[in-house]
Amino acid sequence: GVDGATGLTGATGPTGAGGANGYVGAFYDTLTRQASVANIGYPIQLNTTDISNGVSVQNGTQITVANTGTYDIQFSLQLHNTGGGGAGTEVTIWLAKNGTNVDWSNTNITLANNNTLQVAAWNFVEELNAGDFLELKINVTDTNIVIFAEPPASSPTRPGIPSSII
Repeated sequence: GVDGATGLTGATGPTGAGGANGYVGAFYDTLTRQASVANIGYPIQLNTTDISNGVSVQNGTQITVANTGTYDIQFSLQLHNTGGGGAGTEVTIWLAKNGTNVDWSNTNITLANNNTLQVAAWNFVEELNAGDFLELKINVTDTNIVIFAEPPASSPTRPGIPSSII
């Protein structure tokens, strides 16, 4: 037989849970950075924006969000012990939020000996309000430890290495 007429449309249901808003920031630094004094917390510098949507860098160190939400902060730092100080030179890295150190966010790394390279990389998850800012901070026990950038190379051809990526 022939199909009958289509019936009336029912009421619209409630809106479902929202998806990701897509707020993102990808930043890096192309310069080697060195502490002028040991045993002082310095904010990590960032001089280049790769991607930015609702997240920006202010004052060269403050990763600022325009929207309230839960953010995953991932970073890597290329650390280099350039000499002096011997074995057991320590680096500590932690997170600060709106200028205040975040509890239980610190980690120690030991560079085993002179002229070594090591990458520190991990992530944090933070609830942030619009206008909040984060800074990654570092302390070195010896100023011979630098956050090391390398320019592009030609043999073989390869891209440069940022000192820090956040």
